[in-house]
Amino acid sequence: MAKKQLDLTEGRILSVLAAFVLPMILGSLIQQLYITADAVIVGRFAGKVGLAAIDSVHTLFKFPLNFMNGLASGATIIISGYFGAKNDEELNCSVRTAFTIAMGLGLVCSAFGVLFTPRLLQLMSVPEDIFRQTLIYTRIYFGGIWAMILYNMSAGIMRALGDSKRPLYVLIICSIANILGDIILVGGFKLGVGGAAAATVGAQIISVFCTYNMLGRTRRDLAAAKLYRPNFCAEHMVPMIKIGFPLALQSMLFPIANSIVQASVNKMGTDAIAAWGICDKLEMLIWLIADAMSPALTTYVAQNLGAEKKDRVTKGVYTGTAMSTGAVAFICLGLFFFAGPLGKLFISEADAELIIPLVIKYIKMLAPFFVFYAVGEALSGACCGLGDTFRPMVATLLSICLLRVLCIWFVLPSFYTMECIVWIYIASWIAVGVSFFGLYQYLSRKKLS
Repeated sequence: MAKKQLDLTEGRILSVLAAFVLPMILGSLIQQLYITADAVIVGRFAGKVGLAAIDSVHTLFKFPLNFMNGLASGATIIISGYFGAKNDEELNCSVRTAFTIAMGLGLVCSAFGVLFTPRLLQLMSVPEDIFRQTLIYTRIYFGGIWAMILYNMSAGIMRALGDSKRPLYVLIICSIANILGDIILVGGFKLGVGGAAAATVGAQIISVFCTYNMLGRTRRDLAAAKLYRPNFCAEHMVPMIKIGFPLALQSMLFPIANSIVQASVNKMGTDAIAAWGICDKLEMLIWLIADAMSPALTTYVAQNLGAEKKDRVTKGVYTGTAMSTGAVAFICLGLFFFAGPLGKLFISEADAELIIPLVIKYIKMLAPFFVFYAVGEALSGACCGLGDTFRPMVATLLSICLLRVLCIWFVLPSFYTMECIVWIYIASWIAVGVSFFGLYQYLSRKKLS
C-alpha cells in the first residue's frame, strides 16, 4: 500500500479520522478562497457586466454537478467496501466502472448543455444586456463540464482508497492554474467571461490528468488496467447507480428548497439581506467542518464494514460525531460573543450601525443550535456508509427541505419577520439531528448485529 493511502480499518480511531478529514476541510476552504479570488479578477477586468453574466447562471451548473456528485458518492461507498475487504480484483473492476459512468454521463451533460444553452438562459430570465456574454460563458463552461465531473469522481475514488491528502494537493494546483488562467485570459488578452470559463475548464482538465496519474502511482494494478478504457460491468454499475441515485436526487432538490427560503429572505428588505449574508460568511467554517465529516464517515464506515470490523464502526461513528459537534460548538461559542467585531470586517463603517446589530441578533439565535446540524450531517454520512442511501435521502428531504418549504408557505405569512425565518432554520436543524440519531440507531442495529 502506498504511503499516501490511509487504511481506516487500522490504528487509533481519533487519529485516523482527524488525518482523513482535515485535508477535506482545507480543500473546501481553498475552494471558497479561490471562488472569491476569481470574482475579484473578473470584477476588476470584466466589470459589473462580467460579474453579472457569471452570477446569473451559477446555480444552473449546480444541477448536473450535484447530481453527478451524488452518483460519485454511491461509487465511493462500493469501492470503500472492497478496499476494506482487501478484495483487489473487485476493487479494480469497480474503479474502472465508476470512471466509465462518470465519463459517459459527463459527455452527455456537456453535449446537452452546449446544445440547449440558449433555451436554458431564456428559462432563467437572463437580462438582454448580458445575454450574449452569459451565452459565451455558459457554452464554454458546459463544454468542459465533463472534466469537472470526471475530477469529482476521481477525487472520490482516491478518498475511498483512504487518500484525502492528494485530492487537496490537486485542488491547490487547480486553483493556482485557474487564477493564473484568469489573469492571462481575462486580464491580459481581455477575453472577458469567455476567458474566465476557459480558465476554469483548463484547470479542471489539468486536475483530471493529475488525479489519473496519482491513482496509477497509488495502485500499479489500476495503471495497468488503463482507466480510460470503458468497463461496463453490471455487477458494479447497478449497485453504484442504485446507491448513488438517492444522493444525486437529494443533491438536486436541496438547492431548490434553499432558493425558496432565500426568496423569502429577499422580501425582508436590504438590511435583512445584508445581515443574513454576513451571517452566512461568519458561519462558513461551521459548514466546512460539518459537511466534511459526512463523507469522511461514509468512507470510514464502508471500509470497516467491508473488513467486518463492526465494533470499530460503532466506535468510529460516535468518535467522528463528537469531533464534529465539539469543533462546531467551539466555533459557535466564539461567534456568540464576537459576531459584532467579526461582522464589521464585511461592511463599511457607514452601514455597520444598522446592519451589525441584526447580525449579532441572528447569530445569537442560531449559535446554540448548530450542533444539531453537525450531528445530522455526521450520522447521515454514517448511514450512507452502512449501504443505505434511500432512508437518509428521505430523512433529509423531510426534515430540512420539506419542513422549510412548508413553514415558509404556511407559518411565515402569520408572522412575516426575519426572526421567523431564523426559527425555521433552527427547527430544521433540530429535526435533522433528531431524525438521523434515530435512523442511525435503527440501521446500526440492523446492519451491525
